[in-house]
Formats: sequence, C-alpha cells, structure tokens
Amino acid sequence: MHMKVSTRNEYGELKSIILGRIDNANWPKGDLFFDRMLSLSTFKGKLDKGPIPQDVVETTRDELLYIKDLLEDEGVSVYRPEIMNLQNDVTHYGSLVGGMHNYSARDLLLSVGNMVIECPTPYYSRYREFESYDVIKQEAIRDGCRWIAAPRARMEPAECVVAGVPARIQLTERYPIFDAANVLKFDDKLVYLKTSTANQAGAEWLQNVVGTEFEVIVWDKVYAHAHIDSTLISLKKDLILVNASRVNSNDRLPKFLRSYRKIWVQDMTEGEFYKFPYASKWIGMNLLSINEDTVMIDSAQDKLNDQLTAEGFNCITAPLTHARTLGGGHHCVTCDLERH
Repeated sequence: MHMKVSTRNEYGELKSIILGRIDNANWPKGDLFFDRMLSLSTFKGKLDKGPIPQDVVETTRDELLYIKDLLEDEGVSVYRPEIMNLQNDVTHYGSLVGGMHNYSARDLLLSVGNMVIECPTPYYSRYREFESYDVIKQEAIRDGCRWIAAPRARMEPAECVVAGVPARIQLTERYPIFDAANVLKFDDKLVYLKTSTANQAGAEWLQNVVGTEFEVIVWDKVYAHAHIDSTLISLKKDLILVNASRVNSNDRLPKFLRSYRKIWVQDMTEGEFYKFPYASKWIGMNLLSINEDTVMIDSAQDKLNDQLTAEGFNCITAPLTHARTLGGGHHCVTCDLERH
C-alpha cells in the first residue's frame, strides 16, 4: 500500500490520516514560551508540571483507539506516531527542557499538496515530537512526498514578550515562527492566523515554500491566543463554521470567505477538565470532516450536533473527555495525509 500525501482542503473524502498518541504525556518544565502562554490564562488555578496523571492518559488512550476504529470503519487508513518517552529533559539552544506529548498531531505537521512541513513551533518542549513521526516520514518520502523541516525558532526571552491589552505574546520577526494549527486549507488558499503562536515572517516563509500553488492569506487581529481551528472550520467548498464570539461580523473574515454560507456558533457546551483548562470551551467546535457530508464531533456537543444535522450533515460522535485538559479536539489530534 502506498502512503500518498495529497491534501488541498479540510473536507474532501478522507483516505488516510495521522492520529496522535497520549502515552508518556507531560507538561514541560523549562519551556519559556509554554510558561508565558500559561501566564495569559484567565483561569485562577495553576498547571502542575511533570507527567500527566495516569487516569487522564488511560481515558484518552481508549478514546483515541475508539476514534481509530471509527475512522477505519469509514475506510480511512490510520497512521500513528511511535511511542516515545517525552518526559526526559533535553537541551535546546542551551535550555534544559522537558517534552510534552504527540497527542495533537495537527499542531506541528502541516500537510499541503504533496508536502508535509515540520513547522517552526515556538515550543522548545515539542521539538522532539518530530522524531516520533520518523517511520511515517520515511514511508511518505519513499512514496514521493516532499517532506521538509522548517528552520527551528530560537525562543530567547526577547523573542516572545507578553504585552498589549488584552495581553498576548509579541513574537520577534527575526525568523519564521508558526504552528501547523495556525493554518487552514481552502483549495488554492491557505488562511494563516497571526497570533501569539504565529508571526508575519512565518507566513512569508510558508508562501515561499508552497510557491504559486497556494496563496497564503494572513488573517490578523481576530483571536490573539493560539490556533485557528477553534475559531474557523471549513466544512464544504462554500460552507464554514464560525465562532461568533471571536468573529462577530462577516467583514472580520478574510475577503474571499465573506460570500461563503456560514454556520455561526454562538456558544459551546463547557467541557470538563482535570484541574486546569489548557483549552477554552471553544475546543468543542474542533471537528474533523471525513467527507463533504460526514463529520466527527465531540459527543458532548449536542447543540453543535443539532446545528450540523439541520444543515444535512451526518455527525459521528466520539468523546474526547480531556480535550480541554490537553488542548486538543478531533481536528487537533489528527493530521490529514490524503483527501480526494
């Protein structure tokens, strides 16, 4: 069987995908950017650094296996990263840093056209994750994928300053910085959300790498914190799901999206979390399209299910009990390899 990489949008018929893992998950010590992002949280409690509790890991491992079964039932080939121990400290640019987890496969790997890009994440703690995709990488390269790694960002204190009202991280423009989950694919366009995890230099580097096949459209001053997929989701060629609390009017959308049909999401069911919410309630809109008519959504999101069903979608529901604890829903924990 060939591992073809070919993906231009978020809704074509899904043929193969990477699904993350939760084994040996850890909240890292020593990652300056991670600590500064945590300092922006309005939640009063504190995140406990170190290994993520075993019951959180076990529940999530079982739920990911259930998602794997559901995807395979839909005819999707599922690839998974190798199990690694991400709890050891390693040195990056002179900083001793613990690892995080490879639960959110979409955070770091951007599949676009016949390429996979290892993105220049600002999180030192996540550099080692790329190693867990080695087996997938070798197979993809053998089958003709252009797999490239962005230059790594050097996150020194002056490179990520907390400033502004509301507070956000002001990134340096000395080099490209972005997570893959700052980008959404719309056929020949890539919407790039500029936030605390993505700078302008990153958008320009990405445009250079994808060339004339895709246009990178920078979307700014919408949501300052992290990733795009709790603000905007592409459902069909002309239909988007929009977070109405962050995008409060049509003219705040990128120009080409203003004519699309829209499902406005006014609120989300508040998901539970263990001690500290690494993601807001809006992680609940983080759904995965299997094809133009079928989506996989969090089983806790009844209202969203009703909205999508009314629009003619078949909703496959699967729990991710700790989506807020771990900062990832169904879109986050997957990375499409092939869609038709």
